[in-house]
Amino acid sequence: MKSVLLNGNLHHLCHAVSEASPTPIAAVDGSGHLIRYVNPAFCLLTGKDKANLIGCAFSSVLSTEDDCLPMLARVYRSGIPEVHIGHDGSIEHPLFWSYTMSPILGTKGGRIGIFIRVSESTPNHRDAVAMNQALLVSSVRQHELTEAAVVLNMQLQEQMLITTQAQAALIRTEKLASVGRMAAVIAHEINNPLDAVMNTVYLALTTKGLPEPARQYLELAEDELKRIAHITRQTLGFYRESTQPSTFFIAPLLDSVLDLLRARAKSSHAVIQRRCDEQLQITAVAGELRQVFANLLLNSLDAIPDRGTVKLRCSRSSRSGHPGHWVRVTIADNGGGIDADTLPNIFEAFFTTKGAIGNGLGLWVSKQIIEKHGGSIRARSNRGGARTGTVFSVILPVDPL
Repeated sequence: MKSVLLNGNLHHLCHAVSEASPTPIAAVDGSGHLIRYVNPAFCLLTGKDKANLIGCAFSSVLSTEDDCLPMLARVYRSGIPEVHIGHDGSIEHPLFWSYTMSPILGTKGGRIGIFIRVSESTPNHRDAVAMNQALLVSSVRQHELTEAAVVLNMQLQEQMLITTQAQAALIRTEKLASVGRMAAVIAHEINNPLDAVMNTVYLALTTKGLPEPARQYLELAEDELKRIAHITRQTLGFYRESTQPSTFFIAPLLDSVLDLLRARAKSSHAVIQRRCDEQLQITAVAGELRQVFANLLLNSLDAIPDRGTVKLRCSRSSRSGHPGHWVRVTIADNGGGIDADTLPNIFEAFFTTKGAIGNGLGLWVSKQIIEKHGGSIRARSNRGGARTGTVFSVILPVDPL
């Protein structure tokens, strides 16, 4: 009697707990899945009272087609609880529900129905979706950052290379400057004994009764000494040259460059054809223009074959879109030419086709000097055919801009 009373009290306790639970709970039988029990929370969820729910098929309370009906059959057959998540079918803001289904066992251990607990899982689902989206965005951002890091690393490597090249070029320039200073010192020191030797030769030439063969030898020696004196004066002139603009005839400036390169041209049996308007004057920094034309002529001499030809032309000109008086200097050679892929890069800093012997600064510096004077420098080239070679054209204003 006490046991029956205890079981009755337990039944009432479980029923009271279920009725008070805020979680929607339902119980269906095992065959037709007809609803046998619902608590108030389930009624609130469906919007129906118990009288309209008890005896109805569980499928009638589902808002959409759902996979939970086959799951009811599986749970009833297997006796294994399952969980299913479904939604109400709304496209913009769907509500997600979690169905926990467990078998109800009778007093003899047999399955007599299914216990269903329903809970809304929309917040959890939204959190999961938000987390997935955040992970996706994070992955994209990480990929973008990786790409940016690669680009920055490449730019850094390129900048480091440029810095290294600039440092090497600076060292070479300083060496050249040292050589120039040393050459000026040597030229100055040579002048004194050279004057003495030239005076001695002059006195020997004025000696009475000098045999004719001796006179010829002395005249030859005098000519060579004059050439040495001219070279020393040029060397000292370059070193002491003013860095301020001055007005000068351009033909003598070009001749001074040719004098410096005469030995270089002679060694390769080069033919230099010069044609220049002797009356052309220009206002500029003579030393800087001499540097430009020396560099262009040296490049042409390096490009031509043995017994090749370099043509130097200087004439009045005009510049499209720029009024005033202009001078054009062209240096053309019949060398192998520059290929079309290389030509656009020849005026870039550190770009060279001469390998270890070139520093890639000659044409770049030349372009800077010409543009500083308000002029322009261009190059055209042809490879193959009867007109193989390269032409550099420099246009300068007669008066400074």
